[in-house]
Amino acid sequence: MHKLRLILLSSVVLTLASIMACTDKYDDYSTNPNDILSFSADTLSFDTIISTVTTPTGTVLVYNPGSKPLLISSVGLVKGAGSPYNMVVDGVSGERFEQVEIGARDSIFVYINVKLDENGQVKPVLYEDQVVFITNGIQQKVVLQAYGQDAYIWHGKVFEESDTLPNNKPYLIYDSLEIKEGATLTIQEGTTFYMHSNARIKVFGKLTAKGSIDHRIVFRGDRMDNDYMVNIPYDRLPGQWNGIHFYGTSFGNELDYVYIRNGYYGLNFDASTTGQLKLKIKNSIVTNVKGTLISAAGCWIEGENCEFSNSQYHLLYLEGGKYNFTHCTMANYYFPHQQWGSSSNPTIGITNRKAEYDEVNKKTAWVPSPLEQADFVNCIIYGPNSQGGIALAKDTVDAPSTPFNYSFLNCLVLYDEKKTKDKFTDCIFNENPRFLSTTIVDQNEVSIPYDFRIDSISPARNVANVEAAQKAPSDLNGISRFSDEGPDAGAYEYTPKQ
Repeated sequence: MHKLRLILLSSVVLTLASIMACTDKYDDYSTNPNDILSFSADTLSFDTIISTVTTPTGTVLVYNPGSKPLLISSVGLVKGAGSPYNMVVDGVSGERFEQVEIGARDSIFVYINVKLDENGQVKPVLYEDQVVFITNGIQQKVVLQAYGQDAYIWHGKVFEESDTLPNNKPYLIYDSLEIKEGATLTIQEGTTFYMHSNARIKVFGKLTAKGSIDHRIVFRGDRMDNDYMVNIPYDRLPGQWNGIHFYGTSFGNELDYVYIRNGYYGLNFDASTTGQLKLKIKNSIVTNVKGTLISAAGCWIEGENCEFSNSQYHLLYLEGGKYNFTHCTMANYYFPHQQWGSSSNPTIGITNRKAEYDEVNKKTAWVPSPLEQADFVNCIIYGPNSQGGIALAKDTVDAPSTPFNYSFLNCLVLYDEKKTKDKFTDCIFNENPRFLSTTIVDQNEVSIPYDFRIDSISPARNVANVEAAQKAPSDLNGISRFSDEGPDAGAYEYTPKQ
């Protein structure tokens, strides 16, 4: 009996000791008011966020730099239960915490996200709160900031009939936005589309998106935060959404002052006909995709004053058809990374055949696709790798008589000098165009944008065909091409004020 009592008493003592150890890891907390916390940031800011949608999580590292452990008396949101912010401290969710321990020269994580109600305003509205820490009687705080933007939120939106979208709020698209055959969707200047992961624009009818130089139309991903692996905004990383797909029934599309970025692809065109204009794209930027930027088979496409840049595969891949590109910059400096891959493909690929699925043999086969015209005038076509220029692939085996017509006039190109140049007129070969910035990070790994304007000593300066330039007298940024010695090749005219 006594032995049993001793065993029970020992068990109780051990249990109490265990509980005390769990609730009080240290017995020598500093009580010196000079021993305070340090933070990875004194302000945690969220970029403009869509109302009613929970943001990705932001992080604040709370560090004890002292030689003794600290006991934080309290950690809490100033607005408490009324705050739109959600907080997790050391793995536990709540509005307020007490007796939070941090060991000597140790740290804890505070995770924050936010979900804002609709505010009924056209412009973004600022929402602020604070996380207050009290340690040894000293109060410290981290400011929380977020701008809430009301938006139209659509899940699988379908337009059966023609319509014009209001531009008073942005659009958040889940799954897809579809334009049925026979319908025209008109998008007004200044409209922004935030595309959720894998969302796409499906065009069976007609898309008319006409922005202006001061109010461009934007298609981009909906992530507003930074990628934690490379600390670069998701808005500069590829593969954030799907892309814009034009089906075989779609004709007469117009894109003007449109900015399309960071999809799996940019513009994808199903096999079509050259009997009707498929797309006229002007003064626009399509950039930074995980696949092919623009692919088309048997289509009629016109491009003017555009920047096509940065894709893991081709910027342009044309399988037959009729094309004309004037004053376009085609530059592939795709950001290499283990998560997104690297590019080793030609900047543009042109062929007179196309891939079709053979239903009988259940496999994809090449079939003839006449290249009626592929004209490049006053363009820059360049990429940094050995394959980064132009690939011309004429089918001389299965369809040797299929038309394969192309030309390059007053262009700066990266091109294999060993190949024929009989359809290149007044072109500059294999000279670096000297863009202002061809990287997404500088030497200190600070995120900076690409900038495919040319510098003062670029070989592309003053070399464009004047007659062709008169059809596009101002560049992508509205700068005159005729204010100096002559028009420059590419989408951007050099100016000393840039």
